Amino acid sequence: MVLAYYVIICVLSLMCCSAFYFIKRSYFSTRYTMIFLLAFLSQFCYVLLALSQNVREALIIYKFLYIGGCFLPLTGLLLVFSICDIEPPKWVRFIMLAFTAGIYLLVLSAGYSPLFYKSVDIEFENGVTVLVKEYGPLHNLFYVEIGLFLVITLFVLIYGWIKKPNVSRKNLMIAAFMQIVSIFAFFLGRLINKDIEWMALADLVDEIGFLVIMNSIGLYHVDVMVGSSIFEGGEFGYIALDFRKRYLSATDVAKRFFPEIRKNRVDHAIEDENLSQLCDQWIEDFKRKNVSRYHHFRKGEFIYLIRVSDLYDGRKKRGYLLEISDDTAHQQHLEGIERYNKNLNEELSEKTKLIRQLRESAKDN
Repeated sequence: MVLAYYVIICVLSLMCCSAFYFIKRSYFSTRYTMIFLLAFLSQFCYVLLALSQNVREALIIYKFLYIGGCFLPLTGLLLVFSICDIEPPKWVRFIMLAFTAGIYLLVLSAGYSPLFYKSVDIEFENGVTVLVKEYGPLHNLFYVEIGLFLVITLFVLIYGWIKKPNVSRKNLMIAAFMQIVSIFAFFLGRLINKDIEWMALADLVDEIGFLVIMNSIGLYHVDVMVGSSIFEGGEFGYIALDFRKRYLSATDVAKRFFPEIRKNRVDHAIEDENLSQLCDQWIEDFKRKNVSRYHHFRKGEFIYLIRVSDLYDGRKKRGYLLEISDDTAHQQHLEGIERYNKNLNEELSEKTKLIRQLRESAKDN
């Protein structure tokens, strides 16, 4: 049963890696790739460890297993930073990486030095091989790393929830659930059952959680979904809404056109009532006629041209995309031409009227 547990989790992990490959987009951070590779490496090592036949083989496998054990929490933390739209300074990332690498160097010393493990042996329990360890004086540093990264991750999630309105609350809740599962697996799992490694299940939960987050993460970064060359010119702005007309994201140009959307929380309806009603009208017109039409919207001294289209993630429709451009100069030019033509017609009418009056006066004389 224990071997079946590890095999099933390894197969499910491989399925998650396959799903990641098929839904991967160019805008995904390489940290997602690291998450899935490290998680699958750990799951595969659990299976190999369960089948190992001697201490040397088991210890080598365990050292590979610790690659995921040491670096997966760090990669997950950096990915949470990315989800929360927070970029830690380079020196902070260097310190975290150096600390993690130092812990892994201690792991590699096992079998050669008593610093991490004083002694190792194997036992056969429940049909699988179990590595029996006597911890060395520096093994507690591994617990410090795990605990520290978990605490920092939870703090970043709380900060993102409070201070980052443009970060998806749904994604934050998924990430928080993943951390809760990790805390349970690492600190409490063994109190329930010592026969299995609960972290294998926690790593699988991380993979599934990040797959769910990845399924929508691009929707909150509309600038990567419609072509960066347009934005560099600063002529067009874009607002992304889901099928329920909830705000997903907006480019800086769109926020400049409509400053009221800056504080709008993602996954929520547009809070500005006037803009919300207008978006409803434009989208309903698009849905009814199934064709993109241009709409003009006057705001103060400015006139904006709005066009609604489908929002695509790859080939899949995910919502609506509002394209906004400043059409003020063009409309003012048209209005100027219209005023000129109107004045010209009035002048022509006056002159025609005057000529008629002169003719009538000449006949009378």
